[in-house]
Amino acid sequence: MAAFPDHPLHGLTRILVIPASPNFGGYLLYSALLISVLLPAYRFVVRDYHDFLSLGPGGTPSTFAGYLRVSCLRLFAIKDPFTPPVATPATLPTDGYLLRLPMRRGPRPKVAGIAPHRQLNQKGTPQLHQAMRDALHSLAAIYPTRLREGKSCFEKHGLALFMASCLELEAPTVTSHAGLNHINAQKEPFLTPTHLNPTCADTAEICHLHASESSMHLTLHPSDAALVIAHGWGERHPLAGRLIFGKRIVPSGFVMVYAPQDETHVGILLEIVRAGGWWVGGVGLGKGERGVGVLTRGERWL
Repeated sequence: MAAFPDHPLHGLTRILVIPASPNFGGYLLYSALLISVLLPAYRFVVRDYHDFLSLGPGGTPSTFAGYLRVSCLRLFAIKDPFTPPVATPATLPTDGYLLRLPMRRGPRPKVAGIAPHRQLNQKGTPQLHQAMRDALHSLAAIYPTRLREGKSCFEKHGLALFMASCLELEAPTVTSHAGLNHINAQKEPFLTPTHLNPTCADTAEICHLHASESSMHLTLHPSDAALVIAHGWGERHPLAGRLIFGKRIVPSGFVMVYAPQDETHVGILLEIVRAGGWWVGGVGLGKGERGVGVLTRGERWL
């Protein structure tokens, strides 16, 4: 009767280790085993690496080292990008900005990646991409004391909007009388460079636009994120709110909003950007009904 190995892995070890005095049959068996294991793995890595490169530039370098980093980050991805973040008693502002949002027609686009995180289909046309850029430029021009444009902190490139001065306060005017300073009863408004909810490295980034397919990333109040997701306009980033070795890569309300498919979408997406300003700075960047089926809280200060 054939003897069985003392340990279940003992027999496998005998196969994997080259025998001290190998024969031709042993070499063939060993080589076939290696090929059957390594060749599919090699093909998967090559295909997956090219898929990573096809997403274009993003927050991770388009190198093999960058690919390995993203591959490790996949282990921490959230299970369902369509489950919104949850508000807590400490959430400020206490309410979201969006009161009504129309349903987005048609199926959701296919989305892939982590960094970069991009749409694979339903990409915006060059004309719609320019319309979205123009809308962001116009919004920054309307509120020059609250908004500034710049390069995305998350992506390290691309157009982004930041909250420049977020909370309007009242400061007492200090005057001098008989050599003594005293506080004047009359107060004048001023703007402080603080913001309510930090985003990327405490930069108060509201949103950034992707040049490759015209989608955007932005951070929203939990209730606004829930409305955007439920009505088909976007989904959460795979790493939204996840702690990786004690560090939060992106905020819990970090959402991708899909690329515009027509001019009406541009107007709706701009209202979602205003909602991002509400979350980051606690200020309204609009006047309520926008004529595109969106109702917001408008100019409401904390």
